[in-house]
Amino acid sequence: MKRILALLFLVALGFTMFSGCACTPKECPPACMQAIDALRNSPCNASNCEAAAARAEAAAARAQAAADKAESIFMRHMKK
Repeated sequence: MKRILALLFLVALGFTMFSGCACTPKECPPACMQAIDALRNSPCNASNCEAAAARAEAAAARAQAAADKAESIFMRHMKK
């Protein structure tokens, strides 16, 4: 009896998941589309792109330094 009840619950869960996936809208909402259009229409000259790349590289360097510091603190505590 428990197996039959479990099987029914699994079948119900499967149908629920399938219907949920089938009913999702396939296109972006209007606010999302407006943001995408604004990004497509904005000019990206070389200086803006280079500045963005420099900021990204600086952020990556900071993240790497923080990871190295966290690892050294972890290793120091592991030795104790």
